[in-house]
Order: sequence, then C-alpha cells, then structure tokens
Amino acid sequence: MPEEGTLMEQVAALLGVEYLPPLEASEVQMLRKALPGYQAIADDTSRLAQEHAGTLHLSPAVLADIEEGLAEVKRLEPIELLLERLHQSVYHQRLQATSRCMEGMYGASRRIREFENACPEIKDAAQFLFDFLKVFHPGPKKEKDEEDTQPNS
Repeated sequence: MPEEGTLMEQVAALLGVEYLPPLEASEVQMLRKALPGYQAIADDTSRLAQEHAGTLHLSPAVLADIEEGLAEVKRLEPIELLLERLHQSVYHQRLQATSRCMEGMYGASRRIREFENACPEIKDAAQFLFDFLKVFHPGPKKEKDEEDTQPNS
C-alpha cells in the first residue's frame, strides 16, 4: 500500500484539488465567514464594480478577489459534497465492521462462559476479554440492601 501522503496526493490529483496541511486554529479564526446568500450578492457586487469601475476606482485586485473567489467556491463545492457523502459512507461501513467485531467478542465471551466449568483453563486464558468487557459493558447494577443504604446512628 502506498504511503498515506502519496495516496492523499493521488486522490487530490484525481479530484483536481490540492492536498494542503490543515490551517491552524488562529488562521481559521482570521478568515471572514460567509454570510447567508453571499454568492448571489458577490455576483451582483462584481457586476456593479465592473459597471462603475471609473467612478469607484477599485483596484483590480478587489474585483479579482470576488470573481476568482466565487469561481473557486463553485468549483470546490461539488467536490466537498462528494467527499462528505463518501466520508459518511466509509464511516458507516467502519461502524458496521466495529459492530461485527464487538458482536464476535460478545459471542466468544458467552461461549467461553458456557464451557468455564468443563475447561477452566480456557476461562483463565480469556480473563483479559472478561476484564475488558466488564469495564466497558458492566451490565446491570446490583442493588444494595436497605441496611447498607441506611446511615449509621
């Protein structure tokens, strides 16, 4: 299997995107957040800036930010949606595989318990499994006697 970085780069190339390192939290906080409906307003702003370029004296960079930004958003949104759906599918497949694994462990535990009197050495060898399942799946709590719950006088 290829290295993770290489595989990521191959998938990114297949999708026509770059594989970049994640942004730091401070970098994300500095980004301007999208306002509802910004894309339609950005289109209108771009048209307005072009129509009144002589009056507004906006630098070409301002218009480029709007136009290139919108083009990039429109290009990336379908890829992002595809990857979200793929991620959810893979995540659910992993949850199902985990469930099968856990069911197998529970099944093995039940079967070992059935044979614990006939083959105590198997029960002793499987103690790690019972300890694990007890910690993470302790079962019903035992109720204390009323005497134990009464304060001492």
